Amino acid sequence: MSDPVYESIVEHSNDGIFVAQDGEIVYANQRLCELTGYERTALVGASKMEIIAPGDRELVESYHVARMSGDTAPNQYEIELQRADDELVPVELSVSRVDYEGEPAAVSICRDITDRQQYQQRLEEQRDKLELLNQVVRHDIRNDLQIVVAYSEMLAGKVDDDAEEYLQSIRESARNAVDLTATARDLANVMLQQHDRKTIALGRPLEQQIESIRSAHAAAVINVDGSIPSVRVYGNELLDAVFRNLLQNAIQHNDTEVPEVTVSVDRNDDTVRVSVADNGPGVPESQREEIFGKGEKGLESEGSGIGLYLVYTLVDSYGGSVWVEDNEPEGAVFIVELPVVEPADADT
Repeated sequence: MSDPVYESIVEHSNDGIFVAQDGEIVYANQRLCELTGYERTALVGASKMEIIAPGDRELVESYHVARMSGDTAPNQYEIELQRADDELVPVELSVSRVDYEGEPAAVSICRDITDRQQYQQRLEEQRDKLELLNQVVRHDIRNDLQIVVAYSEMLAGKVDDDAEEYLQSIRESARNAVDLTATARDLANVMLQQHDRKTIALGRPLEQQIESIRSAHAAAVINVDGSIPSVRVYGNELLDAVFRNLLQNAIQHNDTEVPEVTVSVDRNDDTVRVSVADNGPGVPESQREEIFGKGEKGLESEGSGIGLYLVYTLVDSYGGSVWVEDNEPEGAVFIVELPVVEPADADT
């Protein structure tokens, strides 16, 4: 490739580019002029430190000395350029040692990262707001709802028959709202990435959630078909949220007088499947792809739809999959398939 072609590429680059020898700028492209606010004639022949923010000059110089002497120095890092009007521009600086007109030199590529930093700042602000919301959901709202549940249970049997029906509705709605706060809390934790994937025994969180849902929904029948194998899978402390939401979904979306749920676990060579079958209305085939989407209710219900979205998000992060099939003779079967972790691969 000829020198004119190289020069054309450099001149039309979206990044500022300059070549420095002995600390002096010997070449600058048009984009660097736009970034710094200097004319090219003012840049060429000037010290490169004139366009480096004062707070970054010592860092740039130390890396330059190391690089030119053959020592190790990072080739890419973030600094700020100082414009002619003293405004600062954040850039990602990529530096390489080259020969320029027979002498050692350094070519620097300056990529404007203003938009990137602003985006990161917005993400941090959103994260702070999400953490605050998570705290409110986890503590304030949940505590108040649990008080509503407790007092409504204390009133059971102490009101007339007409009021008893309303009291039951209050109690059920409050319990569902408590469950929803738990799901919202778990989803917020996933979004905040506060939990890393590790290995975990499958049996304990599954058994705990079965017992918990049994206690919370005394009118429902929850059976375990067969035994739960002793097996480790990829997951974390949020694995229980997967089973909790599937069990709650099987009961809350059930239109029968007595909801019946059957849990079974089957181990294959490399995977284990947890099936949650119910005797509810089932899931139409047309909705099976979208039922795990954010905000999709899937069925005619009062639910928010975020429970199954959380299930999908968690299972996917564990390297597994989740889907729904028909139950026989009626209802639906939600199946979670997770990779089995061999003992040699397990965390120690």
